[in-house]
Amino acid sequence: MTISQTLKKGSKGLEVKQLQEILTQLKLDPGRIDGTFGDKTEIAVKKFQGQQGLEADGIVGLKTQIALNQLIQSNLYGGKNGKLPLPGVALIKDFEGCKLQAYPDPRTKGKPYTIGWGCTRKKDGSEWKLEDKITQQEADELLILQLESDYLPPLEKIPGWDDLTAAQQGALLSFAYNLGANFYGAKNFETITRVLKNQAWDEIETALVLYINPGSPVEKGLKRRRLAEAKLFLQSGTVA
Repeated sequence: MTISQTLKKGSKGLEVKQLQEILTQLKLDPGRIDGTFGDKTEIAVKKFQGQQGLEADGIVGLKTQIALNQLIQSNLYGGKNGKLPLPGVALIKDFEGCKLQAYPDPRTKGKPYTIGWGCTRKKDGSEWKLEDKITQQEADELLILQLESDYLPPLEKIPGWDDLTAAQQGALLSFAYNLGANFYGAKNFETITRVLKNQAWDEIETALVLYINPGSPVEKGLKRRRLAEAKLFLQSGTVA
């Protein structure tokens, strides 16, 4: 886990959300994964620190980060096949809204009806109906299923995919979920394709930020997402 600041009670943001995802993976119950460092997250951090023989002050500084890194390096991947980069799942959730009742597609104002974290199909492949509702757990499970079945296979065909860290793979997973699973080698994606093919990591942020629909109402939001993906991709460690 790489963070730009010490995290403690009252901290907010994507880094807190990633911490909560990790604590959840470690079955330490930080409460709702919402990016707010509250009482339950502090208790979970103290439990972790106590287990590791650290001062249980509830503050995530360098020593706690190192301990987290050492413990969870084998838990960076999920899904049934154990290959889904979990850092990308956290990033996707941070930028995608989750609705527990089906709603019309924003572009068509109709089908395909969508639910959860942007899921357009049920587990059996059938379409949703507007009156359909699901639980939060079902929404999370559908996201994992969709990522693993529809998005991961095309990404695994990118040259050098297996040599990327979980953070790098996760950044590309978020990019693909937003812009299409088959972006690599596709028309209008020549720049990001070239950067990935040549492993020109010094150009990755510039390449990602090209894909923000300039002049559209979603430009600012997409730019924030592309910068977050670049930050995740360029993390120095192997843990998101």
